[in-house]
Amino acid sequence: MPASAALRRELARLGAPRREVDLESLQPMLAETAAEPFAAPGWLFELKHDGFRLLAARNGSTVRLKYRSGASATHAFPEVERAVRALPKGDFVLDGEVVVFGPDGRPSFQALQKRFQLRRPADVASAARRLPATLCVFDLPALAGHDLRALPLVQRKDVLRAFLGEDAPVRYTDHVREDGLAFYAEVRRRGLEGMVAKRAESPYVPGRSPHWLKLRVDRTVELAVVGFTLPRDTRQGFGALHLASWENGGFVYAGRVGSGFDDAELALLRRTLDAARVPRPLCGGRVPAGRDHAWVRPALVCEVRYKERTEEGLLRQPVFLRFRGDRRPDDCGFTETLPAPPAAPLPVAARLTNPDKVFWPAEGYTKGELVAYYRAVAPWLLPYLRDRPLVLTRYPDGIEGKSFFQKDAPVYVPDWVRTQVIHARDADRDIRYFVIDDEDMLRYVANMGTIPLHVWNARVASLDRPDWMVLDLDPKEAPFAHVVQVARALKKILDDLELPSVPKTSGATGLHILLPMGQRYTHEEVRTFARLLATMVVETLPEISTIVRAIRGRGGKVYVDFGQNGHGNTIVAPYSVRPLPGAPASCPLRWDEVNARLDPARFTIRTIPERFEEMEDPLRAVLGEGIDMGEAIAAIERRIAGD
Repeated sequence: MPASAALRRELARLGAPRREVDLESLQPMLAETAAEPFAAPGWLFELKHDGFRLLAARNGSTVRLKYRSGASATHAFPEVERAVRALPKGDFVLDGEVVVFGPDGRPSFQALQKRFQLRRPADVASAARRLPATLCVFDLPALAGHDLRALPLVQRKDVLRAFLGEDAPVRYTDHVREDGLAFYAEVRRRGLEGMVAKRAESPYVPGRSPHWLKLRVDRTVELAVVGFTLPRDTRQGFGALHLASWENGGFVYAGRVGSGFDDAELALLRRTLDAARVPRPLCGGRVPAGRDHAWVRPALVCEVRYKERTEEGLLRQPVFLRFRGDRRPDDCGFTETLPAPPAAPLPVAARLTNPDKVFWPAEGYTKGELVAYYRAVAPWLLPYLRDRPLVLTRYPDGIEGKSFFQKDAPVYVPDWVRTQVIHARDADRDIRYFVIDDEDMLRYVANMGTIPLHVWNARVASLDRPDWMVLDLDPKEAPFAHVVQVARALKKILDDLELPSVPKTSGATGLHILLPMGQRYTHEEVRTFARLLATMVVETLPEISTIVRAIRGRGGKVYVDFGQNGHGNTIVAPYSVRPLPGAPASCPLRWDEVNARLDPARFTIRTIPERFEEMEDPLRAVLGEGIDMGEAIAAIERRIAGD
């Protein structure tokens, strides 16, 4: 039976003020990172779940679920919505983590990602039955018209436990007191995600706080070295090591590791690897193919740290730790089981058609290779496509055939492919855009002969508030060396203003410089600020840059284009292929790569997948917290006044 009367008396005794807490304006409390586990009086230690942060609220008959980003999760997890609705009567706000547990009782992040990517109601309902999610609740910011955020954590958790009871359809996250060392050791022993340390007396405050500390437990494994990838750019020795585990009397491919090495190890190890080379891989499993892979006799054993394994048995986010000269290659491997696959397959794309049709005649690259490229880069590309209107340019007969521009999705598109109707202000008509949320949808549009992908800088749920600003450095008749000069000058201006920025190649002849906006400003505000920055860089380098749009008026200078920041304007997506000889693609860069040696033509469908197997995506920062435009403008005004 509902415990609201007793709980109301308890809340009054604790002194919780009567005040509504609005879910939309509530900012979750976040943890900082701790260097190592500890034990201390006055601290609670909870299990760190491998899931998505989720706030859940009930107000009258309305239940809402919200991700930490602010996006709605209500329709993504209908079973969680029903569980929250079934709780005792009264209004409340819960804070927790949504998790999909595997058959072994441990959270499966890969299964959760599959749930997150679904959009069609029928697919969501089916997955809710096959891959049910659980809300693991660890805090209670509000209950029964009372604001609990100022109460100590230990009191909030006492109220939460009493409110949920023993048989709640959502799960209470318990804790241990003081002995974080023993708790951490047990978390590690069981191969779980990690733990969170929290001060027992901490109030619930927005943003990161030193009163909450997270400690991730990365798994380690010893694996045999069975090959390596050839180095690229300025890297010495090799790109990454191919690894394999010993299973049932043979080696099975387990993925590659490219981070964690120093330059001395790269060069020294390459000589050892060359001496052990063999013509083909001596392992089974999902072994990569291509000229950039070399194979060796399994003689070396290395220890790597990793987050988890995929359903295919490959390492996720591995980092090299050390070589183990005390271990034999046939005496190393995994002690954990693979995550179980879903009970039934999730929706898949239609059969690939005409995979052998040549799309790049000079290189012989086929449509099948184009689709394979987009599948390979999907983990890095999809964050820039999800929830955004997409414009296609289709080349059904390859880059030398006829092409056409497509905004409207055709009527024959399968119902599992997401589309979004948006009213076009200039044309005064509705347009049914593609919205690509997962790998199957991406494969579908690539199979249509789509080569470049152009995306909006805003999401469907917030079309008037962009995620990023772009300054497009377009050379036309100017030398690319001038593009680099202008980019470096712009970087200096942005650094002086303490504004973060990330460059990427356009995939053609120019560079894009992106700044995070975080949906804080309108398109017109962003465009106005972009014009100000463009004007500043042109004033710095007037001899080689311009903001004149007409080509005949540029005088052979680099055009600093700020105009692509309006409502409905698009840019070529990161990792998007271009219909040009060599099959180049738009590639995110580190700023130290923007120098005299930079050659955009080197980033192609052949080179980009391996580049990002061995480095983090530097562009991901533009999807994060936006800049403070008002503070930047004030800094510019101070700079002008100082001059």
